[in-house]
Amino acid sequence: MRTVVLLLLTIQGFAVLETGVRAETRFEQRSRQKQAIASEIVWFNHEPLVFYLRRGRMWEDWPAIYERQHAPENIQLMADIGVPYGRLHFYKGLGLKTEMPEIEKSAQMAELMRSHNMRVSLYVAGTMFIEPFYKEVPEAVTWEQRDQNGKWVPYSNTQTFRHFACNNEPAYRKYIKKVLKVGVDLVKTNQFFFDNVYVKAEPKSCRCDRCISAFRQYLKQKYPTPEQAFRRFGYRDLDIIKVNEWDEFNQPYSLKTIDDPVLQEWTRFRCEKLARQCNEFYDYITSLDPTISVGFNLKGIYGENRYWKAGVYHPLFGGKCDFFPFDTGGMDARLDEETGALVAEIRSYKAARTLDMSCTSGGNDLEYAVYMAFNHQKFKTGYGYHGGPSDNGAYRSFTPLAEFFREYNDRYFRGTENVADVVVLRSWPSMAYSIADTLVPTILMEQVLIQHKIPFDIIFDEQISNVDRYQAVILPGQESLSMEIIEKLRQFVEKGGTLIFTGNTAAFNEWRERRRTNPLLGLLREDARLRETIAKGYGEGKLVYIPEVQPGSERIGVSVASGRPFPSRDWLLPVNHQQIADTIAANLSRGLSVQTEAPLTTVMELLTRRDSKETLLHFVNFDLHRRLEPFGIRLQKQFSGEVRSVKLLHPEEDEPVEIDFRAEGDSISCTLPGMQLYSMIVVGQ
Repeated sequence: MRTVVLLLLTIQGFAVLETGVRAETRFEQRSRQKQAIASEIVWFNHEPLVFYLRRGRMWEDWPAIYERQHAPENIQLMADIGVPYGRLHFYKGLGLKTEMPEIEKSAQMAELMRSHNMRVSLYVAGTMFIEPFYKEVPEAVTWEQRDQNGKWVPYSNTQTFRHFACNNEPAYRKYIKKVLKVGVDLVKTNQFFFDNVYVKAEPKSCRCDRCISAFRQYLKQKYPTPEQAFRRFGYRDLDIIKVNEWDEFNQPYSLKTIDDPVLQEWTRFRCEKLARQCNEFYDYITSLDPTISVGFNLKGIYGENRYWKAGVYHPLFGGKCDFFPFDTGGMDARLDEETGALVAEIRSYKAARTLDMSCTSGGNDLEYAVYMAFNHQKFKTGYGYHGGPSDNGAYRSFTPLAEFFREYNDRYFRGTENVADVVVLRSWPSMAYSIADTLVPTILMEQVLIQHKIPFDIIFDEQISNVDRYQAVILPGQESLSMEIIEKLRQFVEKGGTLIFTGNTAAFNEWRERRRTNPLLGLLREDARLRETIAKGYGEGKLVYIPEVQPGSERIGVSVASGRPFPSRDWLLPVNHQQIADTIAANLSRGLSVQTEAPLTTVMELLTRRDSKETLLHFVNFDLHRRLEPFGIRLQKQFSGEVRSVKLLHPEEDEPVEIDFRAEGDSISCTLPGMQLYSMIVVGQ
């Protein structure tokens, strides 16, 4: 415990207590007490011991440590510090017979956990261990993915004893359902988590007979008439279609764009077949017990075209996925030490919220603060909330900040809706058929919104009907747009919305065929790319064109020149970031919902809680070496009626602090009196 020095002073007859060192907050006290207990805990491990022994790379005393996690006294320690959740080892892909002894240990642990009111999560891997599994299920060798040369597809370069099963093999899916039934009946789980949810990048994508047959059927359903097939491929007979093959002179790594119509459709097909398998597992689990939570390791959205590379397109999991983790290298929240770029998974949180999914994360205090500020805590009847301060990844942290979040989670972080003035549309063909170039203006535009604290969402083509809730739709270099999407956006503007587009947006159609005239520039009555920012009225709304999102790093051109990913270290604000932010703000019909003087090294999220008529402002300071000076906030009222109070909550104070505010019509102004890492403003009406 901290030493507290008390000095009694007399000033004009008044006795004053002055503290040399401030008293310990209750969050610090809980943190200290819990960390002492947590140091004795062996945390749940989702991998069975047999996997570690087969893989190698472990400490010599690992088997003994591994066994300790199953001990009743170990689970009791978790209960003593209020841990409400744990993910257990269940199925790694070695076969039910091989893994059953470990599964039975998990069943015993699950029973103990339930006695302490802890929720049980089970891990399910997505590969087949060819040594024990093929001995147990010999026919499984026919379930494998096969590349263009008929060779099996390994998990990694070293773990060649793990092969991927074909997503189009019904016998494999039937076997996994058998596994899941064990988790429901024997372990009585509350949650399943599926790992290895992706398909291997070219040239290792599955080209087995099942997949080629399913692909041709997919094409026939999408282009059912000879005329439609001819317009798309130049052939009327879709049975002759062959998917692009690779050799030493023709490598997928050299692609900058996907222009081959068959390869475009193959990219979408791979995404759909992966999602279809996961959707089937979700439906099967919820048919057994609708209260069971189901998550998939989709990872987030970042500087890589994962539609093309991994077959993961998040909207295809909408309604069939309760949560997903990030599990991504290079995306840890930070101000990059080399470049100064502000890096965070904010885009992933934004996408998850609009798709009604939750994210799971944890890590250091900065990661934790971003997680709590931006995450959508999805509620599922019978299971409860996902994504809070005691969920997977977060439940092992016992810092004062984590304890602060635990205390206030139910009161302020659940049941919220985010406020978004603008929305970024990430168009499927624009993001899928450009390997990396389209990622640059998209990510940098989002970086402007993040660091200038303009409330925004991210949506995809499938959500285009939701644009009416926003003041503006932003298309940052979305080069490939269908006329159907363009018409919906035109109607949005005509009814009073603002459409902001940049660079070569709409220069191509949805098949990446170049247009003779750009339909969006046509609405502006311009027939060529402009060199200056222009805003014109259209109907009741506005069209705004910004010529370029100018990269803030010279390395970006080199980074994406050969289709390589756009690394987070180069996510620097564009050179013209202030102009872009000012242009957006100036062309919103109702203005920005919030304006703040907080520096560009902070991020903000604006939310409301309808049940309590409260507006919440979360601020996170990424400059860990500097305490922020006081800064002003101007906020539009989000509910009718007078503002009753404005409170500041942060982990440095035991209790909320009332803040003076000034009401001015439909808005209020106040000053946040400085902050360290995290602060929350609560406006009550």
